[in-house]
Amino acid sequence: MRLLVPVAATVATACALLAAGAALALAPPQDADTKAPTTILTGHWEYNTRVGPIPVDSDRRCLTQKDVENFNRGICLKRYSCAYDTRVVRDGRILLKGVWTDKKGRTAPVTAKGSYTPESFRLDVSGRTVNGLPMAATLNARRISPTCPSPGK
Repeated sequence: MRLLVPVAATVATACALLAAGAALALAPPQDADTKAPTTILTGHWEYNTRVGPIPVDSDRRCLTQKDVENFNRGICLKRYSCAYDTRVVRDGRILLKGVWTDKKGRTAPVTAKGSYTPESFRLDVSGRTVNGLPMAATLNARRISPTCPSPGK
């Protein structure tokens, strides 16, 4: 059980970051006169992560327009460098395939598939940790408010 806790925490963090970035991603840059398509909306969001049937994390986050734009540079945990060979977010579908590399040069292949609406998304993430352990998790998120609570609340 001791091994499951750090793996679950890593998977939960990875899922939250992947999902936030994936669901917020915009289409490639367009002409200034053309409006970018909407993926999901900014506001206050609730995330729930499961490893199999086991809930491992729940969080609420305020997503700003800057969060939307950050995904174009790639979503990644701070301790990794990340490269996605496949990054598709359009028509209500999400597909990400790539590799995360830690500071020691160990790699972790990651695949994420899911769907989104302007006010919700689901992302199924699978791959291996940098130690070679298989990981699989599901992240569900929903927009709970168009505005974020004041800091400190």
